[in-house]
Amino acid sequence: MRTKVDARPKIVIIDDEADFLTAMRRSLQPLYRVTTLFGSEWSYAQIAALAPDLVLLDVHMPEQGGFDLCRDLRADPRFAATPVVFLTASNTTEDFNRHLQVGGARFLSKVIDRRQLLAALAETLAAARAAGAAAAV
Repeated sequence: MRTKVDARPKIVIIDDEADFLTAMRRSLQPLYRVTTLFGSEWSYAQIAALAPDLVLLDVHMPEQGGFDLCRDLRADPRFAATPVVFLTASNTTEDFNRHLQVGGARFLSKVIDRRQLLAALAETLAAARAAGAAAAV
């Protein structure tokens, strides 16, 4: 018996707000394979085992913040090119600049509407696929 392979991109979302994670899962699951990891109840090993196509992070979380996690991902050759999108309530210039310094692909506000979020994720994933294809040549 053949099993159908789910070709939807894998997205891992890490945030310290349970209600936000639930809302994001519901919103993105029709188009993506979504795994949500709560605040400090995740590990780098979990993220590595999931091998996501994109990571969606909050900036400020207890234990390890999004900037530190992004820096760790960038240091791992397996995830050096994986897009990391910051979805945050922060709107400071300092946090925007830090996302660039650690290798973030986008810096989005949590106040974004679903249509804009889906467009941003699709665009980010397409750019990552194009970059990967170009690097393979």
